[in-house]
Amino acid sequence: MIVEPPRGTFVRALEPTETVTLLKGDTASARMPTPTERRELEIGEGVPVIVIFRADGSRELYAADRIRVGR
Repeated sequence: MIVEPPRGTFVRALEPTETVTLLKGDTASARMPTPTERRELEIGEGVPVIVIFRADGSRELYAADRIRVGR
């Protein structure tokens, strides 16, 4: 939902989704983003992020409303 005073409240448009594949040894975790992450990902307040921890030690950050996690 998006609130735009004085116009009203609107249902947010769906974002295109992509599938992120977890490989052997990868894990995923959901959490609320920091203010900096919200700005970088251009996501609204209340949208969680998914952090993918790759087996090689790298991390990837995604807006949770824009991805699917699969194997």
